[in-house]
Amino acid sequence: MKSLLVVTVGLALGAGPVAAQTASKAAKPSAAGLASGAAKTARDFEAAANRGDAAAVAALYTEDAVVMPSNTAAVKGRAAIQEFFKGMFAQGARNLKLVQTTTVGSGSNGYEMGTYEFDIGPASASGHDKGKYIVGLRRAADGRWLIAHDIFNSDLPCPPPAAR
Repeated sequence: MKSLLVVTVGLALGAGPVAAQTASKAAKPSAAGLASGAAKTARDFEAAANRGDAAAVAALYTEDAVVMPSNTAAVKGRAAIQEFFKGMFAQGARNLKLVQTTTVGSGSNGYEMGTYEFDIGPASASGHDKGKYIVGLRRAADGRWLIAHDIFNSDLPCPPPAAR
């Protein structure tokens, strides 16, 4: 009886998305559309970051987006994301290079994986970071692919603790 209930609830929950997918099948983007849209978002991100334009970077995120950087709390919402990147650029973040490795999705949702590299700090004492990222993408009403979830972390070891 319990398994019948689980199957019934599962079918009921699954029917809504199936009906919605069927109704919007004409508007469903292709895999190629996601790949090219994600690539455009990545190129726009890279260009805006290399200009130090926090507002343009933030505009590539959904209003309710979440950025989850290493070693700090999650940053929620487009305005807070803009402030986060403004701080990164103030610390000298520059020369960002993104390399997409995987883009997968269905309907109006997708994700992209890749690697990143950038320099940070003053030119006289510049540091270099490299690592990997995953972004969850959502197709906006205007057809653009925006970043809804963003997590990235360094491949480099953590710096040693400060001397006391």
